[in-house]
Amino acid sequence: MRSPRGVLVLGMHRSGTSAATRLVNLLGPATCVPGDMVRGPWNPSGHFESRSLMHLNNSLLAQMGCTWWSPPPAGAGYGAAANRITTSRAQARRAFRRVHRGAPWVWKDPRTSVLVPFWRATLGPRLAAVVVVRNPLEVARSLERRHDVPVPFGLALWERYSRLILEHCAGMPVLVTRYGDLVADPDAWSAAARAFLAGLGMRLGPESAPAGAVAGFVDPELRHSTHSRADLETGAPGTLAVFDALEAAVGPSASFVPPGLAAEPAEVADELATIGPGAELAWRPPPWATERGEAPSSGTEGRA
Repeated sequence: MRSPRGVLVLGMHRSGTSAATRLVNLLGPATCVPGDMVRGPWNPSGHFESRSLMHLNNSLLAQMGCTWWSPPPAGAGYGAAANRITTSRAQARRAFRRVHRGAPWVWKDPRTSVLVPFWRATLGPRLAAVVVVRNPLEVARSLERRHDVPVPFGLALWERYSRLILEHCAGMPVLVTRYGDLVADPDAWSAAARAFLAGLGMRLGPESAPAGAVAGFVDPELRHSTHSRADLETGAPGTLAVFDALEAAVGPSASFVPPGLAAEPAEVADELATIGPGAELAWRPPPWATERGEAPSSGTEGRA
């Protein structure tokens, strides 16, 4: 395969995909045009994602009868939902090229994690993916603080997203990474990402980012909860199969092979059904927004 034209940063909401996107951006691939960048107080370091593509992803999910918190099913049922998409690939490609005007690029929106087949078909085969994995208990606690959703719901959402990522990245060049590793040593994380992308032939920037740019961007204090696998054994044993599959996949793969997971337990769909696509999630401004006297706008920017 010729060198990738772009990098998809994939991962469940609240998993550190914004930080990963910025670190990949510092290696050379460009984010969207500045005027389209999501702005707001909900992530103090920035989201590094496209507002217009976020809205497009919301529209694609709505056409499927879904939302980011009520995602399409994993497994055999996914195709039927995807067939309801009415936006053409050509329309989506034009929208993408309006905000990503050159290559190589890096694009992050957690919603893309449940729309990978559409975007692979739209953007073509010259794609690489960086997948960010965070402990599901940490994700669920963060969602609880931000959107007032129960922890079991957050765990089910994490599992659905993770299954869809594993299933739909088959055959792609993929680097699976841990959020904890990114926070603990962003320079080492960046070096691993550089080695992966350079190994695929991607054109990158200078070997070293501006002094302090990497370490200065990642603030460990923003990681408000830390959990281990042992915590999952007692607090979320249902997530262990998928979590262990992701852990086993950590590292680079030139052609990703999905793990042989059993079918998703019925309990996941049952839990997700408790908050359907017609619901309106609560929104709690993060502490730094409150401290600055800022409040979210009526839009959806940065709400996930």
